[in-house]
Amino acid sequence: MAVKTTWGWAVMALTVVMGGAAVLGAKAVLESTVVAQTVSESRTVADMAETVGRWAAQYGGLHARTVGAGASFPGTFLTRSVYAGADTDGALLQGSRAGERAAEQEAMARMEAYHWKNPVLIQREVADALLAGGSRAQYRMTARSVLNPNNAPSAFETEALDQIQAKFAARGDDAPGLTPAAQGLEYWRVEGGQLLYARAVMGQKSCMACHDTPEKAPGFLLANQQFNGGGGFGYEVGKPVGLISVKLPLPAATSVLKQSLPQQAWGWLLAAAAAGVGLVLLGAMGLFSALRSPAAQK
Repeated sequence: MAVKTTWGWAVMALTVVMGGAAVLGAKAVLESTVVAQTVSESRTVADMAETVGRWAAQYGGLHARTVGAGASFPGTFLTRSVYAGADTDGALLQGSRAGERAAEQEAMARMEAYHWKNPVLIQREVADALLAGGSRAQYRMTARSVLNPNNAPSAFETEALDQIQAKFAARGDDAPGLTPAAQGLEYWRVEGGQLLYARAVMGQKSCMACHDTPEKAPGFLLANQQFNGGGGFGYEVGKPVGLISVKLPLPAATSVLKQSLPQQAWGWLLAAAAAGVGLVLLGAMGLFSALRSPAAQK
């Protein structure tokens, strides 16, 4: 009977160990699946930001039009060009036709202004729109050295810049033409229930007009109070110069399971769980029976 009792304890111990290992293994796989899915979503957000930049770059940036002297500013811009609304308005706006105040006010109401935004400003405005709209996904553009101090990197972004620069230095320049994602120039970590993701922005020839050296920078950039923070220069074509930084909350594990597992798989999981519970009960019943036997009580 001692042998049966020992066997019962062994079955119970083995069942508990196997059950615990299965639970821990499932938990690790599920957590890995949650992170992998969120990384994939973050890459999609970074793809969208890159697409916005390429779309704007094909037009050399965009101009936001306003009409009238009292029109509100269309956000941040780099330059502004003002035009008379009609051929006869020029003289009125210059004041050469004095005494025609009513006509002058009408000319000012027709005055058109075009505010130029480069591709990066447009990318940032899309990011601001996502934030204002309460979107689950947020992104921002940053770099180690920035023209606008408001775009300075966070602690995570500084860490990502270091990691990506190290990857680029280790890889060397043996993958020309590949996207930053294809080159593996990305970095992420989980913090406070959120996935923080960063992807490199590579220097382009179009970037050099503003970001080469302070001496070569256009005068309108140096004179703009929003963009004279002392940084944002020293870019090099084909090398990492900044980041697209994405922030996404990690989804609940149950929602990931519902999305990733087909209905048939749930049936198999329930069957496996029932089998595990049955093994535990079977072992417990065998042990209890052995302990209750007359031989075990002597």
